Amino acid sequence: MTIYTCFHSLPTMGFNTNITGQVTSLNLLGDIERIHLRLDGDLLLYFCSELTHVDLGVLLRLMQFSPIPLVVNAKCWQKEDLTRLLECGRVTFVPGEFEPARLEQVIELAKLRFSLGNQQQEKILQLESSLEAQKLLAKVKAKLQQNGLSEPQAHKLLQKQAMDSGISVEQLVQQRCR
Repeated sequence: MTIYTCFHSLPTMGFNTNITGQVTSLNLLGDIERIHLRLDGDLLLYFCSELTHVDLGVLLRLMQFSPIPLVVNAKCWQKEDLTRLLECGRVTFVPGEFEPARLEQVIELAKLRFSLGNQQQEKILQLESSLEAQKLLAKVKAKLQQNGLSEPQAHKLLQKQAMDSGISVEQLVQQRCR
């Protein structure tokens, strides 16, 4: 595991811990964008006195394009900015003064939150995909019903056509909607 640390507006703290892996210090938060991050092994600890819009922008881009467990520590922040940062469910925020003795616990919490946040996002994507498929099916059935079929008849027709074609009803519906 590689732990990236970025201390912005705070003195560098020495972490004397039993954490296995490499610790890499970054001078600027933007430096993280130039690193090939590994989802399964990297973590970012970001310390600042105030969470600014610039910090927020970089952190949100990171979570969108190269998400890794992220711990943010700040003494001051705007509620709206913090809400935007936390809404993905994969960021761990530590307010106020950070206690280096708790670092290992915070890292474990960040990994857990990140894992659970990823699971939630995957479920959301699956549900959105399923909902979209149901909407397409309803749309195709509605077109068939305009031609005089009842809803059950339209459904049976789609099932038969899918079976005859050797594809799923979902695939058939997608083909019809192109």
